[in-house]
Parts: sequence; structure tokens; C-alpha cells
Amino acid sequence: HLTRQEQAALVAQDPRYGRIVCRCEMITEGEIVAEIHAPLPARTYDAIKRRTWLGTGRCLGSFDMPRVVDIPSRELGIPATEITKKGAGSEFLMRATKKVEA
Repeated sequence: HLTRQEQAALVAQDPRYGRIVCRCEMITEGEIVAEIHAPLPARTYDAIKRRTWLGTGRCLGSFDMPRVVDIPSRELGIPATEITKKGAGSEFLMRATKKVEA
């Protein structure tokens, strides 16, 4: 709910707020990173989804889920195969396949 000027100032401060990850709900990479590093961190896809409404739009996450798996992996310094939907036993990936550039 920011004005265009406030959005521009936020993007100037942190360019990740200018990268849209979820097109349906207009969730940015900056918002996701902020939730991962919040005082009560969002460490699973569902935790990020509940806090940002990521993946709740028309595509139901089919567009953004692959990008979202990469962000916590990078921010937490853990392999993408350890990123889960809702905790242990709900991993998205079984093994690495190839490196995809965002």
C-alpha cells in the first residue's frame, strides 16, 4: 500500500523490492527475504506463503514456487533440497538437476 514515491525509495534502498516473484499477488523478493530474516523467521514455503500471500493468486504458486525455493536456500545457506513445504518430510526436491538462472 505504498505510494509510487515510497516504492521507488524502497527499491533504491534495496533492489530486491523491485523484483516481482509472485505476479498474481505482486510479492517481491525483498518481502520474502524480510520474512526469512524476521525475528520469528519464515523457514518453510508455507510460512512464507502465510505471511506474504505468495502463491495464493490465480496461478496457485505454479509460477513462483521454483523461484521461492531458491531464495531461502540462498538466504539460509542450505541446499535447495532441504527447503520444505511445511517441515521435515515435505521437501520439494529430491536431488539437484541443473542450475537455472533467474
